[in-house]
Amino acid sequence: MDTDRSRVAVDVHSANFNRSILDQINDEYDLLLLDWGLETPDARGILDAFQQNTPDTQVLVLSEDVPEDDPVNRGADELLAAPYSDETLQLTVERLLLQGAYEEAMDEFFRLSTERALLESELQAGVDTADRYQSVICNHYESRKRAAAIRDELSSDEFDQSLRQLLDE
Repeated sequence: MDTDRSRVAVDVHSANFNRSILDQINDEYDLLLLDWGLETPDARGILDAFQQNTPDTQVLVLSEDVPEDDPVNRGADELLAAPYSDETLQLTVERLLLQGAYEEAMDEFFRLSTERALLESELQAGVDTADRYQSVICNHYESRKRAAAIRDELSSDEFDQSLRQLLDE
């Protein structure tokens, strides 16, 4: 993957198969590229472990052909079956990372919207929350700007797919 041409910042880590995969799973990863042909460790077990331990990590499965046991039905976000080009792989990774970032930004925006509404009612009731309210207002504005910037990076189709993903959850 050409990380210099990427629309998103990408930091690539490879699994160390001399260590337990379970010890390497953590929530710092935004995306897992998983070779569905792995036998040791088993790709299905890796997918299940990631879903149980880091459910927010997106999973892109790469396969030599369309498998009988569909990884998307098991919870993967997307499947690329060979043959696919390097460009297709890069665009798919970028789209999934942007969609994840957009979903995270929108979650934060909605969380701050709720907090803002609660603080507004507390202010109207005379509770001294003015400093916290101002902080939330600033964070809310920054969250909206971040979501809009990510939205601008998505194509119309990518945005539609992201919106469907958000509405499904």
